[in-house]
Amino acid sequence: MARTPQVSVVVRSYNRVATLCDLLRALLEQHHSSFEVVVVEQSTDVTPTDAACLADLARDPRVRLLHAPPLGGAAARNTGVRAARGELLVFIDDDDLPVGRDWLAAHVANYADPRCLGVTGRQHTVHAHESSDWYLRAARTRCMGFMPLLMLPTTYVRHGLRVCPVRAVHGTNGSLRRSAVDRFGGWDEDTTVEDETSFALRARTGMRPGEYFVFDPTPAIVRGLDVPGGLAKRFITPAAFFARLLDFIHTILGRYEPARVALLYPVYLAVAYGWTVGWLWIEADALRGRAWPLKLAATLLFTLGLPVHIVRVAWWSWTKRKGAMTPERMRSAQSMAPAETRDASALRSQA
Repeated sequence: MARTPQVSVVVRSYNRVATLCDLLRALLEQHHSSFEVVVVEQSTDVTPTDAACLADLARDPRVRLLHAPPLGGAAARNTGVRAARGELLVFIDDDDLPVGRDWLAAHVANYADPRCLGVTGRQHTVHAHESSDWYLRAARTRCMGFMPLLMLPTTYVRHGLRVCPVRAVHGTNGSLRRSAVDRFGGWDEDTTVEDETSFALRARTGMRPGEYFVFDPTPAIVRGLDVPGGLAKRFITPAAFFARLLDFIHTILGRYEPARVALLYPVYLAVAYGWTVGWLWIEADALRGRAWPLKLAATLLFTLGLPVHIVRVAWWSWTKRKGAMTPERMRSAQSMAPAETRDASALRSQA
């Protein structure tokens, strides 16, 4: 491996050491000659067997294991990026697995075009509707984009169509040029969901003519959606799901699109409610496979408490604004580019 790797794979991990070990084995088998794996390991519950497995894998010189207290999704990503040395940054979560040994090379291939700043890869289909003609038609215009008017993020990454350009880069199976992160800053740390969105909202106003993000279905992953740990998005209550989503609207969209949020706030409330009910019926782990009367009862209970939930989230969002890690504070505290990367050319000439 070169003294300064071309690619840094950044992995955030929290209480998933067993699946993290599976991921590291798959990453170390990738067909690429110059990469490192930077793991931001924040686990608080690790079995001796899993700890021994992780320690054994960390002996590989390509693995850099950073231990930290629980940081949250965006802060962990920022920490990994600050430690990474590569000119290209590839992101994958600890409960996901790359498909094949050319996954990393498939990401890198897109950067032969200097105008390409970021890539999102494919995720294998989870729900039946993701193979439908309707989904494929929607993917052509909604893949890694934003909803018209509301500017809420849309994903549509479980298909085989190459879409270029797109407006955002996904947090797992996504990649970016280091220079793009240096220009646009890292990720706002005061949200627990959609933590990739703040970067995309800043990039859309700073990209130069001809620069683009792309969805490329060639680098694919299998998502581990039923694995506990991490941000626990599928293992929480409807009230908590709603709180996270509404707080994202208050905090991130409220920061970058304040007039839009103020003018359309009742619409945002309706969308947050609808997404929560949809999640409750389709994805909530506690109710998955349960009979419809139980789901209906949960929906009614959540609906009755909706005014209380709205007031509680509004207060929560307001009280944490003062300590928010915004892009301005991140840039004033520390550059996202470590010294090793800024001097990459000199290091390579010495290698």
